[in-house]
Amino acid sequence: MQGLVEEEMLDGYYTPYFEPCAKEIRAEVDKEGSFIIDCLEVVALPWDYVNGGINYDRTLTAKEMAKGMRAVNESMIRSHFRADIMDQLFHRFTEIVSADTKEVERVSLVISLIKNA
Repeated sequence: MQGLVEEEMLDGYYTPYFEPCAKEIRAEVDKEGSFIIDCLEVVALPWDYVNGGINYDRTLTAKEMAKGMRAVNESMIRSHFRADIMDQLFHRFTEIVSADTKEVERVSLVISLIKNA
């Protein structure tokens, strides 16, 4: 990253991330016992749905994806490194995603729970 002192540059940074499948969520909710599952659905959306569905605008989609990644990861990265690298870091992330990502579906789980009586 341009502007960072050489010894502060990294080749990589690992952020552990886990998305459970529907079966794992169902098992954990059942095991814990405080709730019952009212509805559990898998929703698949086009990759560019995050930018309002403007097809094949990779740059716009990458910017929206970077906003989400920044919202989730910034506090952890900032506390580990420096706050003043955030803009550069997520700008570079946007460039990489825009250049490398293919248009695929994004899969999310939607769950509705009811408190167990």
